[in-house]
Amino acid sequence: MEALTHWFVEEVWGLWLQGGSLMIMLLVIALIIYYATLETFLFLKLKTKFKDVSKATLNQWLNNPDEADPEAKKMLRYVGEGKETLGEARRRFDEIRACFLPLIDRRITFLSLLVSTAPLAGLLGTVMGMLTTFKGLSTSSGGKTIDFVAGGISEALITTQTGLIIAIPAYILINRITSERDQLEVFFTTFESLTMQSYKGILDTDTEEDIEP
Repeated sequence: MEALTHWFVEEVWGLWLQGGSLMIMLLVIALIIYYATLETFLFLKLKTKFKDVSKATLNQWLNNPDEADPEAKKMLRYVGEGKETLGEARRRFDEIRACFLPLIDRRITFLSLLVSTAPLAGLLGTVMGMLTTFKGLSTSSGGKTIDFVAGGISEALITTQTGLIIAIPAYILINRITSERDQLEVFFTTFESLTMQSYKGILDTDTEEDIEP
């Protein structure tokens, strides 16, 4: 434990201080990115588990709604209340989509914006570090010049490195979130198609019975 503490103070905290004041901005960006990214990813994995089922399972759920996933059961019940016409059933499916997809799309857009901000903040640190370097070259002399130059270069490199370290894993996670989101949309499309086919048969039968004298 003592060795770990020593390593943290010497390496991590030392680098943090060398990065300058811009490291605070990078820390805030990183916390927001990874909190929102993990929250969205866990929502897609835990709250939309129904999207991972096969087409055969969907057909089974349509035939026996009580065996369906709890969320899918709610969808079937809600759509079933409006199956008097296919248009009303489709409208209800659109409402179900609107409860999931727009929220995820907005979160992906927000995260993509933040991920692209992290390297730019690191680049800003590079500019600030180079300004510190040039200031040291122009205003100091002797041994102090080396200190100014070394400090400016350290700030420039550390902030750029930190921005990239924040952005690259987050970019991979966002791609994974996008993939999960697309899978959810495919589920809704397949679920709606199978449900409409089932309802169409029921409505056609009801219509034929109404026409018979």
